[in-house]
Amino acid sequence: MRRVRIFSLIVIFAGAILLCAARTDAEPVRIAVGTASVASLPTWVAQDGGYFTREGIQSELIYIRGGPQTLSALVGGDVPFAQVYSQPVLAARITGADTVIVAGLINTPLFSIVTVKDIGKPEELRGKKIGISTFGSATDLAARLALKKWGLKPETEVTILQMRGVPEILPAMVSGAIHGGVLSPPTNMMAVKAGFRELAYLPQAGISFQHTTLTTTRRYLEKNRPTALKVLNAYKGAIERIKSDKAFASKTLAKYMLTNDAEVLDYSYTVSAPLFKPLPYPTLDGIRATLDFIAEREPKARQAEPKDFVDVSLLEEIEKAGRKK
Repeated sequence: MRRVRIFSLIVIFAGAILLCAARTDAEPVRIAVGTASVASLPTWVAQDGGYFTREGIQSELIYIRGGPQTLSALVGGDVPFAQVYSQPVLAARITGADTVIVAGLINTPLFSIVTVKDIGKPEELRGKKIGISTFGSATDLAARLALKKWGLKPETEVTILQMRGVPEILPAMVSGAIHGGVLSPPTNMMAVKAGFRELAYLPQAGISFQHTTLTTTRRYLEKNRPTALKVLNAYKGAIERIKSDKAFASKTLAKYMLTNDAEVLDYSYTVSAPLFKPLPYPTLDGIRATLDFIAEREPKARQAEPKDFVDVSLLEEIEKAGRKK
């Protein structure tokens, strides 16, 4: 009996050593996350669902508020990957950085234009104030693209005001400081529940827009391609989990968005899940739209080619491997 007990202890001890060794062997990778919205769901599910771990990656999510700050961490080498809106990525590349988009997590403007109740049509925004997070942000570009589609001129016909962040837009609407705002799920649903009107859900507005990207640098990719491939495989697995396991995806949203409101969570999942592509290729048309936006201040962006800002070879390798199975 004693020998059996000793043998059992040896097995447990050996298992613990192997587990520690596996954790030690896992490659540490830091990923900067620039926004707390449903667009971050693949990153959160890859983390909490163990998809990074499964690929041998010891992941650490670093939260940095704002696209330019997130890009600074990437370009400066503090993180090898950043989940970030396309504009700062492209702007950095135009000015000489070696940033490169390796995945398009959201290829459409995942925002709603939400307004006070008495605005029922886009043209009624004329002479009104709408809030965005900051100038140059994804909310800023989404607002300007929507206004352009509706034949409205930013600044002269519709005043755009920066509120610092998406969560700050709703309180400004409640106070009457602005007449509407660009809100992402689930904040848009919270606004509707508070009595505001969803004037337009932009993924249905026919606007090309590279919203959320997974970006790295060419120098990192050159030296660490196998690791980058593992990271993208983890994202692929996470997106598959999102689409097949609503309960887990909703639980993850509840954790990171700090809400247990079942209606808000159901809405956030329902509108976002179809936007995550099984293989998250970026959209060149959306990158062109972002380049045109940058060109208003940096003319050389107009001559730039969207394909020069992406590297889809990792996704192509994953796709090819999947076809062989």
